[in-house]
Amino acid sequence: MIEKLKSAALVILVGLSLLQSYYINYSAPSFDPLVQDEYVESEPLGSQAAVEDLLFPDQMVMHLGNQQHTVLYPETEAYTRIFDNVRQRSLEGFRKTSPEALNVNWEEIRSTRQGFEVRFRDGLPFDVLQREQVLQIKGSLPPENDVITRIWFFADPMKFEVRTIFFTDTANTMYEVESADISTKDIERFVTLEGIVAREQIVDYEKGDGDYYLPVQPIWFEAVKLPVTQYAVEQLKQNFFVDPAITRNLSERDGSEIYTDTKRGLKLQNDQRWMTYTDPVATMDGKDDMRENLLSAVQFINQHGGWNGKYSLYKVPQRLLPNNQAFVFRQYHKSLPVINQGSENAGFIKIVMQKGIAASYERSMMIPDVQNAVESQHSLVGGEALAEKLSQYGKRSSILSVFPAYKPIVHDQTLELVPAWTVELRDGTYEFLE
Repeated sequence: MIEKLKSAALVILVGLSLLQSYYINYSAPSFDPLVQDEYVESEPLGSQAAVEDLLFPDQMVMHLGNQQHTVLYPETEAYTRIFDNVRQRSLEGFRKTSPEALNVNWEEIRSTRQGFEVRFRDGLPFDVLQREQVLQIKGSLPPENDVITRIWFFADPMKFEVRTIFFTDTANTMYEVESADISTKDIERFVTLEGIVAREQIVDYEKGDGDYYLPVQPIWFEAVKLPVTQYAVEQLKQNFFVDPAITRNLSERDGSEIYTDTKRGLKLQNDQRWMTYTDPVATMDGKDDMRENLLSAVQFINQHGGWNGKYSLYKVPQRLLPNNQAFVFRQYHKSLPVINQGSENAGFIKIVMQKGIAASYERSMMIPDVQNAVESQHSLVGGEALAEKLSQYGKRSSILSVFPAYKPIVHDQTLELVPAWTVELRDGTYEFLE
């Protein structure tokens, strides 16, 4: 009896084995492709942001008439109230033009007419301005989707109306708005800062040698000292890799560490507290959509490190490049950006997108504690003292703009942000006026 049971059991096992072999050989496997948004299930490491939080002018230049000007910076009361008012006004209809066709004497407008400029340092594409509601742009957009670097509103006393001109990153291309619900009375209220700032509190600015404005007296900003912590290696591995357990670690002679799962790589430059992530995605044909890549870039950063403070979209991709669009987000503290000098790694997040996939991503591993920042007042020179600094600057012919920014000084447990006059050079680099 026992022998019969053993034989029956053996037959059943053999049959099951044959059935399993059949399914393995003849059934089609089901693959679930990994979507970049889904392949990491870990909790976000830092704070998240919406795209519209990262889109704001770096300056507003107010032209008061009678050759008087002033400059407003983010998070000041005057800047906030005026820009909030402007972004509620509708702008509709765009007539493409050029400086020659427009036939406007900008020096005369600048010196004698009341008006103001909304400036985006590296520019924002038309569709981003509209669809992210940076401004209330109505109707259809120009088909070229040009990058807008500034918008100039000025009163035309001859026609008792306001003219609105969009400047692009191409010198010969401009757009005039056909319909804007901003009146000459609005312009007068805006540029005189009526009800916002007393006239004696307004700092006068004068135009520099280029397209920038400098104060005729010292201006004040906060110097800041922020406690900092740092992302742990295990946190980063968990956040960037599907299975952190299979990552390999390589050490380089310069002290950098590389973690890889054979496809993606994460390089940690510990001496600079800097990380670079790469995902060598296959090149795909066709032109990338800048706005869709921007949305994907913000989503990726939300999920992989977060923002841990205020940032602004500072540089948009070159339109001549169909693939690998690079976005740079600049760190801000209140009114001023944090600027890295030369090849220093500080103050920015850079991400290269390809068809909605992050091909490379680099940022600081430091986490500043904004809530426990210690601030003190710090003055920047203006007038003749600033002019003297500029006259002694060795690369004066290469200056593109001059503006106040924060110089970062990194210590073991703190990050110092010191206000400094900053020079932007024509090659895209920055230096501080010492």
